[in-house]
Amino acid sequence: MKKVKLKFMVVPEELEKRAYVPNAVKIIVIDPEAIFLDGILGQSGRKLVRSGVPFFFERKLAERLIRKNIAKALEE
Repeated sequence: MKKVKLKFMVVPEELEKRAYVPNAVKIIVIDPEAIFLDGILGQSGRKLVRSGVPFFFERKLAERLIRKNIAKALEE
């Protein structure tokens, strides 16, 4: 797997300790250009989307992206 070059990133261990997504749905973005139009992600997020990294989104937002064919749900 090719790594994505970023100018910064959250320390994964700290993110795991300090953050959570309530009622999370694991998704993969299948239409990167469409998600960028929604203004949800910044530059680092865009790079991660383009590389195929899955994300956790709150259910309401995930379902909206899935309905719009921007993302699809992944099995846990």
